[in-house]
Amino acid sequence: MVRMRGEEAGHALVEALIASAVVITVAAGVAQVAVMSAASVRRDAAQGMALFLAAQKLEQLASLAWTYDATLRPVSDVVTDLAVDPPAPTGQGLLPSPPIGAAAAGYIDYLDRDGAWIGTGSVPPAGTAFVRHWSVSPVPLSGPDVLLLQVAVVAAGPRGGAGPMAVRSGDPGVTWLVTVRVRQ
Repeated sequence: MVRMRGEEAGHALVEALIASAVVITVAAGVAQVAVMSAASVRRDAAQGMALFLAAQKLEQLASLAWTYDATLRPVSDVVTDLAVDPPAPTGQGLLPSPPIGAAAAGYIDYLDRDGAWIGTGSVPPAGTAFVRHWSVSPVPLSGPDVLLLQVAVVAAGPRGGAGPMAVRSGDPGVTWLVTVRVRQ
């Protein structure tokens, strides 16, 4: 058995305390990085779901009739209601809508955290995680055969959930997709 002198034993104790302090400091830093990573993953998952929901509504709008018939007369779907699931023949279809910032009836719906439709109207139902707004408007100076289709999805978490949540570009939690549709 090796015996240490008194001052050597004191140095070993100080070394052990310093090593313990270094390990604790590193562990605290790793824990903070883990917490920040988890928060980032949750935020990115919500943003990814919002992007999916916006693209889904844009595809629904693009699938509505906006063409010419055999005699070259315009044909427009002005009766499909995309604010309900499944779509019903009691809505506005591709009729011009109020601006996307307004929570207009027939141009807004509410979805849960998994993206499932849970309602429409002026007040979000319980369980709302996303509010989806859309608008249809003619493109100025391009004639009646060109439409601007916009979809904005607001993640309820960063904005609260008391009302339909007005949409403003650049706000946190807003995903916005826009496309132009030409009658063919």
